[in-house]
Amino acid sequence: MDPTLYNAAVEGNISGGDFSLAEYLKRDKENPYQVTPTGNTILHVAAHYGHYHFVAEVLKISPALLCHRNKKNETALHVAANEGHIKVVHSLHSMDEHYKETLMRMTDENGETALHNHQDEARLLAKEYPEFEFPSNKAQETPLYLAAESGLHEALIEILDSCK
Repeated sequence: MDPTLYNAAVEGNISGGDFSLAEYLKRDKENPYQVTPTGNTILHVAAHYGHYHFVAEVLKISPALLCHRNKKNETALHVAANEGHIKVVHSLHSMDEHYKETLMRMTDENGETALHNHQDEARLLAKEYPEFEFPSNKAQETPLYLAAESGLHEALIEILDSCK
């Protein structure tokens, strides 16, 4: 990945000086698809650092990045959920329904959806997708089981109240 692009994602820099994220991404249609050695796009990097405004800007230009996976099979939603960045999760969920449905079904290398991860994200996703049947991961653990095992009372209640 180009160092300028990587640093912009790490810092959450949309514009400044002679840099404009929109212009940079539109300059070459391959720019948004550059990856780090671990397969992370700028969307993954920005999600990792919690830069929800940067995430929203990238998605306006390249919405297909939402479903791009890194070498661990993680989407930016997995990364944001793992890091506990609820604002990024909200930004990622402000997308078109077509992408949301696809994104919710995507699993990482452990067979986990984004709902398997963090309490706040689990509550949000359970509320937004009550009809979705969240599968178990490779260890045969469902999000409901993980919430109970971890003592995540609020997430457990939300899952039980919201999901069928």
